[in-house]
Amino acid sequence: MIGVLDACFIIDWSKYSNKSLIQELFDIIYIHEETLAQLKSEDSIQLISNLLSKDKLRIYPWSDLDEEKYAKLRDEISGDPRIPSLERPDLLCLIISHDINGILLSENTGIHRIVNFHPEYRKVEVWTAAEVIENLIYKGLIKISSPEDFLTFIKEYEDETRHKFKSERIIKCLERIRKWQGK
Repeated sequence: MIGVLDACFIIDWSKYSNKSLIQELFDIIYIHEETLAQLKSEDSIQLISNLLSKDKLRIYPWSDLDEEKYAKLRDEISGDPRIPSLERPDLLCLIISHDINGILLSENTGIHRIVNFHPEYRKVEVWTAAEVIENLIYKGLIKISSPEDFLTFIKEYEDETRHKFKSERIIKCLERIRKWQGK
């Protein structure tokens, strides 16, 4: 499985006590150099350094064609009132995910809205930390005995990172976990 990191995700995830599990979930993770430039906290830089040293993280080789895709996407969404303004690195990560069929790890509402509304990017899979934790369960990297145990990990994440998930997202995760466990 291939992942693509954006800054908002890595900044929060780097504060999580189980942050190292991300390297077990993904075979390889990509990051754009402009995303790297956004990282300032010691926690996020340390996590990135650790992933790079273990050859789990790679810097994506941006091209002129990618730059054309960025300009096109920026122009297409700039007038859409459903999509809040986004920084350039966020769009770059979306384009990378689309092109390599990777899972974009992002907490950014604007990115989620592009995926909901833009026909070309609808197939991009975007996970927040809630879906990452959910998938850690499926892979057996986090053990639960009931779907409600998932909520313990979500609360732990929210307490440690001060990031609050929308209840609708958590409900959807719980529904999938229940189905997965056959309950």
